[in-house]
Amino acid sequence: MPRKKKTLPKPITKLNEDWKMAGLPFLPEKQINELVALDKIPETIPEGLKGFFDFFQNAQKLKRSEDMYCFIMYDIENTKIRNMMAKYLIQKGCIRVQKSIYFARFHRKLQKEVTITLRKMQACYENQDSILVLPVGEDMLNSLTCIGKSFEFKIIAAPKHTLFF
Repeated sequence: MPRKKKTLPKPITKLNEDWKMAGLPFLPEKQINELVALDKIPETIPEGLKGFFDFFQNAQKLKRSEDMYCFIMYDIENTKIRNMMAKYLIQKGCIRVQKSIYFARFHRKLQKEVTITLRKMQACYENQDSILVLPVGEDMLNSLTCIGKSFEFKIIAAPKHTLFF
């Protein structure tokens, strides 16, 4: 059986050209050259490090001391209001955990702004609805147990790992 010929990974500039030829979204050459010059993107990524590189490229920004985690839960009867609420929470960066439960990592000011907006939304009409905003500490989040369909809270929580090259 013949051995596979080892191939080197394509440079980022060549990959970008291939994407452009295929009609897929691509970066302008000027931006690619600037990123390569600043060492933000290595010219070629070794095969063994591609997974790590992708993980850290897609990882969310590091957690600041002013950031906080919170669950936002609601019980709203009116479908139109419920849909508006869902769109608003997603727009603010919340991630839907269940139909009426959202999880987010907010800056304290943004959390206060979201809470005020939700209060205003509820005050706009007569209702018996309830909205709960539950701040959660990082230690409580780490001890969270999920039964059933799992949800990766670690993806949202800032990664504690550092990769040195």
